[in-house]
Amino acid sequence: MELSLKIVFVSLLSVMLYIYAGYPLILFVAGLFRKRSGTDKSYDLPTVALIISAHNESRIIRDKIENSLQLDYPEDKLQIVIASDASDDGTNEIVREYAGKNVYLKAFEKRSGKSATLNRALVGLEDDIIVFSDANAFYRRDAVSKLVRNFKDPDIGCVIGNLTYIDGKSNVGKGESLYWRYESFLNRLESRLKSVLVGTGTIFAIRRRLYRSVSVDIANDFQIPADILSQGFGVVYEPEAVATEKVSTLLTEEFKRKYRIIIRGLTGFGYLRKNFCGPGHIFQFVSRKLLRWWIGPILPVLYTVNLFLADEPLFLTLFILQSLFYLLAFTGLFIEGEAKQRKIIYIPFYFVMVNTAALFAIVTYISGRRFSVWDKAETTRDIQESLSDDRDAEILSARDSSSLSRDKEWSKRFEKTT
Repeated sequence: MELSLKIVFVSLLSVMLYIYAGYPLILFVAGLFRKRSGTDKSYDLPTVALIISAHNESRIIRDKIENSLQLDYPEDKLQIVIASDASDDGTNEIVREYAGKNVYLKAFEKRSGKSATLNRALVGLEDDIIVFSDANAFYRRDAVSKLVRNFKDPDIGCVIGNLTYIDGKSNVGKGESLYWRYESFLNRLESRLKSVLVGTGTIFAIRRRLYRSVSVDIANDFQIPADILSQGFGVVYEPEAVATEKVSTLLTEEFKRKYRIIIRGLTGFGYLRKNFCGPGHIFQFVSRKLLRWWIGPILPVLYTVNLFLADEPLFLTLFILQSLFYLLAFTGLFIEGEAKQRKIIYIPFYFVMVNTAALFAIVTYISGRRFSVWDKAETTRDIQESLSDDRDAEILSARDSSSLSRDKEWSKRFEKTT
């Protein structure tokens, strides 16, 4: 019995080590052998449609439009399209104020969710490149240009941008910012293989001719890159195409968001796995997403098994460390002030919160419940609380300059290595 428990414990711990260390190492090694392809020397700057998804975004849509109008992409090659999913709060009226300024409204009366709205919004659009964005995501002036330059490579069908967060003062906010830095790290590694598995819904671009209708139950930033890969085109990451979003500051909002994302991710994999761009990409999805979501159920099992083995010094030590970790996570619910921003608090807090959401999501998925519409996090629309009155795109979308410099330097070192 004791031997069986030890095997279970070591197996579960090994899975967690593989998720956070083994898979990145495999990507790094695989990237060492990937040759770079050439570019199309006769490449002409393509036409672009920036599609902004919106549902009752009157609080922020004007700022988003102003931000989009400041993009440095040639005006005669860029159109801004607001895809409004049954907005009835004045969003559509605000958009109509910009008629004649290369801003177009596609308003739909019946709410059907983001994916279905995108399917309808793209009907009739013949631009070369489609850029997908959300109403609360603000772009650096050169973001679209940086995305588009990657399409000089004729093998590239999709480009994922770099999402960063502002106002991460809460445990939830700082945890989410750390999470996205890790996701960006994986994107860089997968990009060397031209196989970035999951998009960033706030900023990614595709060749229009490669778009296929998206299932309403599947997140568009998951299905679209998968469809591109299945057609034999590459998906890459562009770290210098920066979009910034205000992070959610409420535990309930972030919990619900993660819960919904995971359910839609599981739905997407279940729907796409029979034609999921080949076994290599199935391996990627299982390693990067599916196994990570299962950490939610793994954690309580690991803790319980560890308890039964606690009569041995090594396992007793591990049990104490686990208990301390969960105590720090629980403490994050209550503490305020400077201590709240310490990594020793917000990392355990966020880790436990996300994996609890994953546990609930898996149970919900197994029960058969699905989501086709989305509820936005309201605190991510309170940009005036965290930004100055200057609506310049650089201010609206900037991380601190030292952080961006570190990203660029990391990218240069990585390119030299691989």
